[in-house]
Amino acid sequence: MEHSDLRERLRRLGVTRGAERVTPPPRRKPRPIEELLPGEILATEQGACFLHREHYPLDYRHGGLSLSALLEHPADVAALLARDERLAALDPTRWAFVDTETTGLAGGTGTYAFLVGVGLFEGDGFTIHQYFMRDYDEEPAQLHALAGVLDRLGAVVSFNGKSFDMPLLETRFTMTRQAPRLSGAPHLDLLPVSRRIWKHRLESCALSNLEEAVLGVQRAQEDVPGWLIPGLYGDYVRSRDAREMPRIFYHNAQDILSLVVLAARLSSLLTHPLASSQDGDIPGEDLYGLGRLLCDLGQGDRGQVALARAVEGCRLRSVRELAMRDLAYQLKRQERRDEALPWWQRLAREEGAIYAFEELAKHYEWHARDIAQALAWTEEALALVQGWPPGPRRREALADLEHRLNRLRQRLALGS
Repeated sequence: MEHSDLRERLRRLGVTRGAERVTPPPRRKPRPIEELLPGEILATEQGACFLHREHYPLDYRHGGLSLSALLEHPADVAALLARDERLAALDPTRWAFVDTETTGLAGGTGTYAFLVGVGLFEGDGFTIHQYFMRDYDEEPAQLHALAGVLDRLGAVVSFNGKSFDMPLLETRFTMTRQAPRLSGAPHLDLLPVSRRIWKHRLESCALSNLEEAVLGVQRAQEDVPGWLIPGLYGDYVRSRDAREMPRIFYHNAQDILSLVVLAARLSSLLTHPLASSQDGDIPGEDLYGLGRLLCDLGQGDRGQVALARAVEGCRLRSVRELAMRDLAYQLKRQERRDEALPWWQRLAREEGAIYAFEELAKHYEWHARDIAQALAWTEEALALVQGWPPGPRRREALADLEHRLNRLRQRLALGS
């Protein structure tokens, strides 16, 4: 009786001895991409692929800047950022803002760019063309259609595109027996320049971090993390259900819009690097990166002003020391030793930087011809190093300082 009651209770709970009575959930009918996004099926001589376009007016704001902000700067600013003079001769309407979504991040012949987005200024706005292969056999058609728009353009703007996107596209063109496009064209890769400026303040200079910390971009909930994208496309190819694909198209379009405003932000920093720094709008750590970049680009005067303001604006003591150090060395290389002197003194007094004590000793020995002052700075440095923990660094520093100290004492004795 108890067993029959138990079986009845299990039956009511849906528990059976096997799975023969289990009803599978109804299968969701796959939806193709063309039902989910406006676009067109492009028929090419290589087959068909899907194209989705998005058009934005020039005054469209992405984060804190409008797309037109980039057009306010002459092309030679971009040429300076790219370190490629050829870019100065190309109007921004001939720049291709390129971003790819791929089946993996390793690159190589096994990685496909299943979605390639190209943004360009045309007409009265900015248009993003997104070329999508609905299956792997559509790759030749996708690349053939992509070539049609790239052939109209003369330069590339990307984020890490020199290392990833463009080499990958070159490989895919070659694999499909088509000539690579824009190979060797002027290329403004925004990642290395962004790192130069913002790496001292941000833990990561990934585009998503720059959007939040620099550009003021807030993505909508439909965005998808980049690391999920290869898996979502794999699921789509197996199931033929494109319901998740609009999220990837959105992610790709947001990346391209961010390329435009990031290029505008960088151009503004190079054109008017110190316009808002006095009001504290530019953190000191960013001013340090900008100052170093300006100096490397041959704009030493503006770079030195940025470094000086960085010293006063830095919250991180380590970066403040770097700003003082680099500024002092810049002035020394220009034979402006008297201007460098107070920076060496600050480095010695505020940071206890032994190299600053050594520079002060050199200055007073060889330029100011004040052996007593050189000796005093050397003795002070020696006292500091003697307090260091034992190790090779301490031994080497002591040996150098003691050698300098003995020579200065001999010179002082001879002079007296």
